[in-house]
Amino acid sequence: MNDIPFALNGRFLMQQVTGVQRVAREALMVFDRMAAEGQITAPRLLLPARGELVAMPELRAIRPERVGTRGGHLWEQMDLPAHCGAEPLLCLGNTAPIKRLFQKGRPVVTMVHDLSYKYFPAAYSWKFRALYGTMMPLILKRSDRVVTVSRAEELSIEKHYPELQGTGRLSYLQNGGIPDHDATVAFANPVPGADARGYGIYVGSLTKRKNAPGVLRGAIEFLKRYPKMRFVVIGSTGTSFEGFDVEIPEEVKARLEFRGQINDAQKIYDAFRRARFLLFPSFYEASPLPPIEAMTFGCPVISSGIPSLTERCGDAALHCEPDDPDSIQTAITALMEEPGLWEAKSAASLEQAARYSWQTQALGLLKLCEAVR
Repeated sequence: MNDIPFALNGRFLMQQVTGVQRVAREALMVFDRMAAEGQITAPRLLLPARGELVAMPELRAIRPERVGTRGGHLWEQMDLPAHCGAEPLLCLGNTAPIKRLFQKGRPVVTMVHDLSYKYFPAAYSWKFRALYGTMMPLILKRSDRVVTVSRAEELSIEKHYPELQGTGRLSYLQNGGIPDHDATVAFANPVPGADARGYGIYVGSLTKRKNAPGVLRGAIEFLKRYPKMRFVVIGSTGTSFEGFDVEIPEEVKARLEFRGQINDAQKIYDAFRRARFLLFPSFYEASPLPPIEAMTFGCPVISSGIPSLTERCGDAALHCEPDDPDSIQTAITALMEEPGLWEAKSAASLEQAARYSWQTQALGLLKLCEAVR
């Protein structure tokens, strides 16, 4: 399929693993498997000369190359352009080397996950906003292809940069869910029924953008109404909702379980397998992982009705208004009490999750690299 190699900007392997880095890692693993099986020529994986690798994955065919003399952002901007040759350069972490974008005959494919620095400026430092405000227009204008992670985000990018409309340079590829091999195993096993699932769950960062206060209020009302149930929170900002003005009543504290950040994927899978539902009333997402991960284990999802989540979850999820506590509780109550609804949503969840795979996204990325050669 891909006889001429491409270069992969490997800076993401030096960064802590959040959603952006997870997407890049999953693509890397698909490329490595395909190269090991002789389906593609192994891409060049270029890494900064300085800095420590973060949880380096085991690769069978791709050989990482440390190049240049710098690390971090300076490496990407100053060293990478001199070492990636004339083959297409694939950048999966929102940014690309600006110098490369102006080099004729040296194509660049850039994955821009979102423009959240524009949507939520208060969540970012002025330095970050200034940097992205300078770089992003150039990246979107000069990259040979720009790919994002949902149709909703593609439309949002076009709204902010209407000059991209009709050019054919902007497209989208949905993220997968859990790693494809693990998903295959999960789909092959029976899922526990509702009676074996004793808690609601939230997985994600605990920020205002993700509607952490709404999650907490929803969990409290759920626990008040269903005294035999628990609610589990798995989030990257620690073991509390610090900074949010939500008081946890004494009557539910023992059943509201904060597990903090969990890096062991199997523990998260086990949590989804025993959860009655995932509560995910986020104000903003581009192509979130937790809903599809939960669905892989037959765990129904209650999500906000924002475009990216209705696109990703479809009718398999129950949708609510994220800023309306009554709407969230109505969805929870329906899932808990309406006869047959939980079973129907659990079955629909499995079907929805099966639509997504990291290989599908990676194949789309390969096609983009081929198109610009």
